[in-house]
Amino acid sequence: MIFRERLPPSLAAITACNPAYRNKEISVFITSLTKPTRWLLPLLAISLSGCGLTQSVTDTTRSAVSSIFYKKITLLQLDFTAREALNTDTRENHTRSQSVVIRIYQLKDRKTFDTLVYQQLATDGERLLGKDLLASRDAVLTPGGAINLTMPIEPHAQFVAVVALFRHPDLTNNSWQQVLDREALEPDRALVLQADDNSLILLPLKNK
Repeated sequence: MIFRERLPPSLAAITACNPAYRNKEISVFITSLTKPTRWLLPLLAISLSGCGLTQSVTDTTRSAVSSIFYKKITLLQLDFTAREALNTDTRENHTRSQSVVIRIYQLKDRKTFDTLVYQQLATDGERLLGKDLLASRDAVLTPGGAINLTMPIEPHAQFVAVVALFRHPDLTNNSWQQVLDREALEPDRALVLQADDNSLILLPLKNK
């Protein structure tokens, strides 16, 4: 004999697994419902109610995968080291090492930066970079010294340009500057740049 009746409350979790059933009246045909058969309904509800847990696990897994493949960079970390021979001037017979100003620019785009020459950046860089410049900072590096620089990185910064204001920069090789892509930054350790004579070099990262 066939009866038509409402879905028992114990099976309400079923509707959560299928959005098409939400906010609709659910009915089922139950054929020859005997007591042993009715005992199966709560078990069915329990097994299907696990869909919510499955969705939660799936979201957690997706978040974990994203954290592996996409680095979240919130701080700019740069370490600078200097040789004893720093900021020398080959035009002088008995040149002495001097401290050098290191200038850091956080840029939204590098196109304007790439068009500027040393003298422009040294004297009027912030104005000339215009809207591409999101943040900047200066630091002084002494001969044989070191600097550990940490600053918040702007959300829209895609490049970090580092300029060493040497007295006699190499304008042929442009070794007075380095431009770092945001993707090259590390969330848990600093990139290392070394200054010697009139060059600024990005050192390779050591294996962890």
